[in-house]
Amino acid sequence: MEKKLTNIEFVKKLQEIATKYKTVYGNGMFGQPITENIIVQKSKQLPNWYTTKRQQELRALIGQGYFGFDCICLIKGVLWGWDGDLNQVNGGAVYNSNGVPDITEYGMLQQCSDVSENFAKIEVGEYLWTDGHCGIYVGEGMAVECTPKWDNCVQITAVANISPKSGYNDRIWKKHGKLPYVEYEKAEQEEKPEYTENVTVKLYQLSKGILNYNPQVYTLQRLLKELGHYNMEIDGLYGGGTEKAVIAFQKAKKIAPDGIVGQETWNKLLK
Repeated sequence: MEKKLTNIEFVKKLQEIATKYKTVYGNGMFGQPITENIIVQKSKQLPNWYTTKRQQELRALIGQGYFGFDCICLIKGVLWGWDGDLNQVNGGAVYNSNGVPDITEYGMLQQCSDVSENFAKIEVGEYLWTDGHCGIYVGEGMAVECTPKWDNCVQITAVANISPKSGYNDRIWKKHGKLPYVEYEKAEQEEKPEYTENVTVKLYQLSKGILNYNPQVYTLQRLLKELGHYNMEIDGLYGGGTEKAVIAFQKAKKIAPDGIVGQETWNKLLK
């Protein structure tokens, strides 16, 4: 088995993929260059996902230097040695190598140590998980994830549990933990985000009267707007307009319409 990547090396590679390579979301792909062969192969493996439309979209990228990933396969691909080689069928990765098994995003969470729902002490290179999706924390409140939700590629996003960032899409994650396949070292000059236990509580308990900017209210408003229940400014303040939107959402989801964003309401919002 090769020497483990340090968390700093791991994060650097992920950031490079997000910023220096052409990538696209491809279910089951762990860094393969987009070719006719890989499209045909994956379409046979996952016919329900690789619809005719998706196949056409991917074929339009053939010969343009794109690599395909999905959320968990991005992480496995890097740990399997992916190095961006367009001349290699797997971009330089060796399947199931370096002691890293081919497991799902939830299976990877189960391999992690120090798993927590508290984001106060998260370290660079930790695994991020929410239902059906995963990413990696890269420091300063940011993550790298592969998702079709926004730019349909490997991208840098904000960790909304910590704080939204201007100019970045953000996501609330449920848990984080340390991967056993990475050697964790303290990041030099890593700035720990300002975060308190109260913020963790507020993630599950928001109500009218939060009139100072709150990152969780910002995320709440953004989610409500995406779902068509909120049409005002996203300002991070829980006023009457936000309460009205929450109540409308709760009625639509058959939740007690009390305007309080508790765990049940969050669960419905995040589905």
